[in-house]
Amino acid sequence: MSDKKMLIIEKASELFAKNGFGATSVQEITDACGISKGSFYLSFKSKESLLFSIFEYFSTKLIDRLGDILHMEATARNRFEQFFVIQFEEIARHSDFILMHMREQASPINEEMLGLLNKLRGKAYEAMENLLLDLYGESIQIHLPDLIVMLNGIIHGYVEIIVFNKKMLNYTDLANYIIERTDSIINGLTEPLLKKEQLLSTGGITFSITLEELVKDIEMIKQQIQDTEDEVFISLDVIGQELLNPNFRKPVISGMMSNLKNSELSEGVVRKLVRFLNQ
Repeated sequence: MSDKKMLIIEKASELFAKNGFGATSVQEITDACGISKGSFYLSFKSKESLLFSIFEYFSTKLIDRLGDILHMEATARNRFEQFFVIQFEEIARHSDFILMHMREQASPINEEMLGLLNKLRGKAYEAMENLLLDLYGESIQIHLPDLIVMLNGIIHGYVEIIVFNKKMLNYTDLANYIIERTDSIINGLTEPLLKKEQLLSTGGITFSITLEELVKDIEMIKQQIQDTEDEVFISLDVIGQELLNPNFRKPVISGMMSNLKNSELSEGVVRKLVRFLNQ
């Protein structure tokens, strides 16, 4: 994204949050940015397309921060804590903008917006799935759809409080409280109710893995390994190179994945590889 587009997005989001979407003119946005109207329309077709770009920018920032958690050098519990803290921080940061949108319903839920919302939900659910497996182990695999729905409900309840009063809660304390409640839920699990297909069919959510995402994850893990002769490093390097081949060979990737089975650092990317190869 160009510096000019970023400037327009930042200034416009501030004005929309303060004055409302309907009451803010393109002229006010260009004045705040120190640019001409012509320059504005070279970047955005309309005020409505700018609003969508603001949502897209906020969503991408949140998705990137959630993705970074999986590569943090921290305990599984601390990573899970950060999963909640980051969401609460981003929501609090943009709470005035969110409130404006709730009041004015400024942007209709069209196909483009629905796609963006589903992408955000899908990435958040995917991160939650990986973090739950890291913390509680593979034995909870069949319970993941129920756990994700229950945790999403808990998060939603606290998000409402944050949006209307962002200074009321300590986000680290709240994150740990939710994790303690998750411990209790895990300890009381019986037979699962939902199947993954039922979760995926809700609102068009998908858990598809892109090639670019996989290669990025592999490179991030390699950067954490000091020894380039290490078996895990070499295996990840071979997998990464193979994936860049348009006709990559699944047997080669599967063979290299077997070298990663005892690597805690690679657990998340191995799960993604399995899903990618089977989708």
